[in-house]
Amino acid sequence: MLLVTSGVAQNFYNVDAINTLEIFFEQSNWDSIMHEYKYEAEGERLICSIIINGEPFDSVGIRYKGFSSYDPDYAKKPLNIQLDYIKSNQSYQGIETLKLSNGWRDPSFIREVLAYEIARDYMPASQANFIDVYINDEHYGVSCFCYCSDD
Repeated sequence: MLLVTSGVAQNFYNVDAINTLEIFFEQSNWDSIMHEYKYEAEGERLICSIIINGEPFDSVGIRYKGFSSYDPDYAKKPLNIQLDYIKSNQSYQGIETLKLSNGWRDPSFIREVLAYEIARDYMPASQANFIDVYINDEHYGVSCFCYCSDD
């Protein structure tokens, strides 16, 4: 299996590739702000800039997602990234919202991607793949991301 770590021309959901996501927050206390938003400002997002596979985006909205998988003490938290939060119609390969898993009960991340691959053989199902995440130039780890119709 060939693993590609970048390349704008690749299909975002090609399971033979690992995508790259770089997130840049202006605030050094971004984690505590997003934690506060999670519990006290439902729906509020922190504005940041990101780079997906070398393609830059600004004015992106990001928040923590999940209920059972979100733990403020866990190093990796699940993320919901809305590319068109400020700039309408801003997307990457037609995708406006990314949902990143933190591997809460599946540290391999393989179950989520594999389950969606199998499900799509029999019914409509979300697409999922792997993405290597960096936050303010620090490696955050590999996550699984998926596209669903709801936010």
